[in-house]
This record gives sequence, structure tokens and C-alpha cells, in this order.
Amino acid sequence: SSTISSTIDGPGPDSCSSLGAASAQEVEDMLAVQREISKTRGEIEQTKGRMQYLEQTSATSLIRVQLNQAEIDVSFTASKKRVEEGEKVEFEGRVHGGFPPYSYEWDFGDGETSTSAYPVHSYKSVGSYTVSLKVTDDRDNTDTKTRDDYIAVRPGWSAGNIARSAWNGLVTFGHVLANIFIWVGILSPIWIVVGGGVFYWWRRRKRRA
Repeated sequence: SSTISSTIDGPGPDSCSSLGAASAQEVEDMLAVQREISKTRGEIEQTKGRMQYLEQTSATSLIRVQLNQAEIDVSFTASKKRVEEGEKVEFEGRVHGGFPPYSYEWDFGDGETSTSAYPVHSYKSVGSYTVSLKVTDDRDNTDTKTRDDYIAVRPGWSAGNIARSAWNGLVTFGHVLANIFIWVGILSPIWIVVGGGVFYWWRRRKRRA
């Protein structure tokens, strides 16, 4: 009888060990890659969060700046607060905040107005005047400043004023004289009686002497 022997080639023990080591290394490499990906993803999310925070902070700061700019603070000054009739007064408007250009509306308290930033005005009558200034910016934001009895006007020197003062003095003097004459007229009978009595007493005394 003949013996038939067959040999089937297959992986030996050494081959299995090598294959197992290679598979473990691949798994380790894959895990390392996943860890790097997760780390990178976390850094990306962190960076994204920081960017969103900065965007929100910048937007809030911008809103605050815009709100501060939108607020208008108006004030004004005058070159003189006590003047004579007809004397010129220089006014100056001051604006803080808002958005230029600005428009000005002055009210000088005597019926006169102006739209200049630096108006010059003169008052024609004696008295105290309230002055106000309204300012409007380019975006229709407004503010108004009012000063009560800000300008005091006294009589100035002029021929008319001198004549008026002289006439008033003459009228006053005439009133005084009229009062004197009235009282003299009222008291004249008494003075006549007293004077007659004194004269009679003086005549009798002279005769006795």
C-alpha cells in the first residue's frame, strides 16, 4: 500500500503572535488619533466660545458707546448778565454728546429768537429776561437749557432818558408844592386867627409902654 501524505500550509505560532501585535498597535494608533481629534475638537469649541464672548462684549460696548453719544448735554453762557438798554450781549451755546451737525434755537425772553451758535442780542426795555436754548442733533436727539431771570437790563444813558428823568423830577416837585399849597389853604384860617391874636397882644403891650 502506498502512503499518501499531504501538507497544508497555514500560519504557525509565530505568525499568529505577529498578527496580534500588529492589530494591537493599530488599535492603539486609532485611539491616539481619536484622542487628538477630541482634543482638537475641544480646543475648537473653546476658541469658538471665546469668539462668541468677544463678539457679544464688543457689541455691548458698541451699544454703550452709541447710547453715550446719543445723550446731549446743552449749556450756554453770556458775555454780560447785567446790561443797559441797547447794550449788546454775546451768547455762546455749548453741546456735549449727540451727533453733529447741531441746530440751535434761542429764545431771549423778549420775543426775539436766533438760530446761531454764537448770537449777539441787545435788549430794548428795562427788566429781567429768561433765556433758553434748544439743540437738536443730526439724529433728532434734543435737549433744552433754560435760565430764569438770566439777563437784567437797567436804564441806559440817553437824551430821552435824561429828559424823562428831569420831567419825572419836575412832576414830583410840582406834587410837593401842590401839597404845600393845599395844606396852607387848609390851615390859613387858623394862621389868621393866631396872627391876629399875636398882633392884638403886641399893640396893647406897646400902648401900655
